[in-house]
Amino acid sequence: MSSTTTPVSVTEQSCQSSGQIIHDCIVRWLRSEGGTPVTEIDYNQSLFELGVTSMGAAMIAGELESITGKTLNPEAFFELETINDLAEYLDSVPVRAQKTDAAEEQAEEVRETPAASEVESGDPLEHYSRMNRRVHGLKQKGLYFFEPEISQHDGAWVVINGKRMLMMSSYEYLGLLGHEELKAAAASALEEFGTGHHGARLLAGTTSLHRKLEAALASFMNSDDAIVFSSGYVTNLATISTLVGRGDCVIGDKLNHASIVDGCRLSGADFLEFRHNDIDSLCECLQQAQGQRTLVVVDAVFSMDGDIADLPAIVEQCKKNNAILMVDEAHSIGVLGATGRGIQEHFGLDGRDIDVKMGTLSKTLASSGGFVAGREEIVTYLRHHARGYIFSGALPAGQANVAIAALEVMQREPELVRRLWENVEYYRSGLQKLGFDTGHTVTPIIPVMTRNDEKTIEMTRLCRDAGLMVVPVCFPAVPLDAPRLRTCVSANQTKEELDFALSVLAQAGRQTGLIA
Repeated sequence: MSSTTTPVSVTEQSCQSSGQIIHDCIVRWLRSEGGTPVTEIDYNQSLFELGVTSMGAAMIAGELESITGKTLNPEAFFELETINDLAEYLDSVPVRAQKTDAAEEQAEEVRETPAASEVESGDPLEHYSRMNRRVHGLKQKGLYFFEPEISQHDGAWVVINGKRMLMMSSYEYLGLLGHEELKAAAASALEEFGTGHHGARLLAGTTSLHRKLEAALASFMNSDDAIVFSSGYVTNLATISTLVGRGDCVIGDKLNHASIVDGCRLSGADFLEFRHNDIDSLCECLQQAQGQRTLVVVDAVFSMDGDIADLPAIVEQCKKNNAILMVDEAHSIGVLGATGRGIQEHFGLDGRDIDVKMGTLSKTLASSGGFVAGREEIVTYLRHHARGYIFSGALPAGQANVAIAALEVMQREPELVRRLWENVEYYRSGLQKLGFDTGHTVTPIIPVMTRNDEKTIEMTRLCRDAGLMVVPVCFPAVPLDAPRLRTCVSANQTKEELDFALSVLAQAGRQTGLIA
């Protein structure tokens, strides 16, 4: 169906002028970048179905901003999938800048046709309702698979909505979440220190367990000192925005975790991104930052693709350019290295090659919170200047003691890391033999690439119905053209359980046409 034959409602009539502009922008992109010689497209067809990639969405949004003089929310291209939906959204956005000549004429046409629904209702929450349509639509269809409610946990199995499932989405890579020693540590700290804390760490919130944990982390990470935060996300946000500011430069990998990106933006420093794991691109950024105090931040293991940073080359370039190096070890502690000490052990680097080692307590260590280990001057500075540390309540002592116990178990039982990697090789090779695309992963984070939102959701439904807990990952967490199931392997899964996972995925893959 072409746009000329699409039925037009009253709401759509109010959006026709802006809809035409959006339509023309998409057609231009499809013809020039998408390789599709179209002249008209259906106003009710999904942009993804039309072949618009995440890069294309960004380019189209940029052209729309240039034409209309409006600042657009890039997530609108995910939440509002059709031209008609986008037109209604565009009409509701106020003009941020004045345009001239032909662009101004087009922008004026859009401004003259405000969104009828917002004019009539005057509802300041209308924008949020519009952006929630996709979520509500999935819930109505029974296809909303986020925030699953876990009511029981038993080894590698969980109960979700009354159904027992094999967990294939957990970050507890060594299977310590239900470990008896960790539960005893939590109970002991609860008895001694109570349920919470007396305040922020600098005031009255520091306990002997916080000090013990920081000393244990510094030793484990082969660092001078360590500082514990109450949240992993806050750790990155506070650390990056404290170490650099206006007049400085911060450089990150294009695929860094959102908490790193947010910390970089919050800092106010010049923010440069290099192509994923591309050392030549990093060198270009370092050259651009010459003369500025510079911080380079990378993930050790990238949480969506499961690949590993080329850290030896990054260390070399940071030393050459006198840049500070920060590495996020959230997914590498307990995973990389013979004893699970992370990327530094994995590559056999010197203890002082990484200036700032960030990590979480909520993944392999089966607790909660985050930390930074590193040079004494860095840790001391953070302790007295990082707003996310100074103005946040302390991590509860019970969680600190759990992390201490987890570190002790890891060091006493290095076979846990070996068992994890045996499971990784078994499961990944099994997926590949079945014909699944597992991307570039070399770690326990193993994506099952679907390349299609509909297949991603349907695969999730089929797997969960069969008793396999997997999670769908779509744009904006990954590019529009790279949705996937993200599966994770743990040391506490047996070969029989992994065989069950492979059989469920195989059946779902064949039903959806993902594999033959």
